[in-house]
This record gives sequence, structure tokens and C-alpha cells, in this order.
Amino acid sequence: MKKGERVLREILYRFHERNERFMSQKALAEACGLSLGTVNPIVRRLEQLGAIEKKPLGFRVSDVTRILLYWASKRNLAKDIVYSTSTSLSAANIEKDLPQGSVMTAYSGFNARFGEVPIDYQEVYVYADPAELKRRFPRARGRLNNLIVLKPDEHLIRLSEGGIAPLAQIYVDLWQLGDPAKKLVDELGARMRAGEIGALQGIIKRTRERPG
Repeated sequence: MKKGERVLREILYRFHERNERFMSQKALAEACGLSLGTVNPIVRRLEQLGAIEKKPLGFRVSDVTRILLYWASKRNLAKDIVYSTSTSLSAANIEKDLPQGSVMTAYSGFNARFGEVPIDYQEVYVYADPAELKRRFPRARGRLNNLIVLKPDEHLIRLSEGGIAPLAQIYVDLWQLGDPAKKLVDELGARMRAGEIGALQGIIKRTRERPG
């Protein structure tokens, strides 16, 4: 994954999971471990897309869906694959045997995040150290690969909780899988929009309840 994509991940994480709408380039650079020279061109591009509004001390997210789809279209999940193999285990049993420190995404991430998944799936996508996965799940032949290991980065590890990738990461990884994951992409998109509306309603309610 290109380092600049961390900026998009950080923006979407702050918006969807911390209910932040105003951000600064400096804060993003520090959070992502990147220079302002890397962050600023991405912010300018988002402004060109109409996804943010520049302010004196930073910017305000005005169309988060545009940011999400912009990242989904730029993402190249295939380039991040560092190991894949086939196993006779079900997806559920693969997930149970993942080593500590693994971060589930795509189908498994959705399932772990919401406790349900509206489709049957066999493939497990996980960010993890490939050496440990090769030991637990040796390379096999004769079947379609159902364990796909992706290269993690320190920023993703920091934002992940309980071995589950952030919402936006799960979304863009599912988006990259095409038609087999379309139903989940639509479902997750709807849940993220519902969360956005709920957060906004909460802000409005708290504002109205302030004395004076």
C-alpha cells in the first residue's frame, strides 16, 4: 500500500470512528508518520473533488463518501498480497487459528465487526506476518486459495482494534474484490452512512441542549 493512502485511511477513521469532521494537515502527518509534503497534495486533491472545505487552520470533511470511493478506486489490493494458500478448513476455522496480531479485513472483518455476514464466504483476507501464517497454513495445491495474507503497516495496526481493521479499510478491500463482494460493499456502505447520520444527530442534539 502506498504511504499516501494512510492519509485517506486516517481521515476516514477519524470521521467514521471518532466523529471528527475538522482536521489539520499537521495532525494527519503526525498520526501517519509522514511529511507535510506527502499530506498536502492529497488534501489538495480532495478539495478538487469537492470532498473537503479548506479552512484557515485545516479543513472540514464535507463529502466523506467521495473520499471513501476515491480511496477504493486507487487501492490495489493484489499488490499487497504476500502469501496465499489453500486449506481444507472452513473460513470460520481459519479465523479461529489466526495468530495474535493478525488483522482481519474484507469478509472476515465484516463478520467480526458486526457478528454476522449476509453472504456465505470461503476466503479469509488478513493483514499479518506471512512467516507465521506459512507455518500454520503450509502452501498447498489442488484447491482454490482460501487464505490470503496482506502486508500490514504500523499505521493500520495502530488503528485496528481486537484484530479487526477499521471500517474504511474493510470497505475498500471488499470493493477491490469486485462482484463477489458487491452485496457486502452495499451493506457496509449503508451502515457507514447510517452511522454518519446518527453521529450528526447526536451533535445537533447536544448543541440544542446546551444552556443559553
